[in-house]
Amino acid sequence: MKKFILVITILLLTCACSNSLKSIKIDNLEKKLNNKESFVLCLINDEEEGLTLKKTLGKVIKDKKIDSFFINTDKLNDNDEEKLENLFTYEDSNIIIFIKKGQENSVLSRITDPFINEKDLQKELEEQGY
Repeated sequence: MKKFILVITILLLTCACSNSLKSIKIDNLEKKLNNKESFVLCLINDEEEGLTLKKTLGKVIKDKKIDSFFINTDKLNDNDEEKLENLFTYEDSNIIIFIKKGQENSVLSRITDPFINEKDLQKELEEQGY
């Protein structure tokens, strides 16, 4: 029985410590920006493109120590949508934004291809310093 509990505990700790793509609320995003944190932000929608981008980013960061978050823009209320638009200029969802010390690296460094493959995304993350 002790071995069983030990194995379960190890599995739970391993899962809890692994990085994954996490949902973030606008208020928490604002706090991270104000705290000058570095992370990757993915803006998605409920369509195939958004779900594909979210899945690809999730796979790539799975074994890395990269704080990564997503916001589903289809699920934002008007107030949160306005807050997000004040933080980042964007026309379409399904983009990846690189944040360093609370600031976007560059609008030009965004990933706007929702069907980017894992290899290219990995390379882009490395080029952006992640």
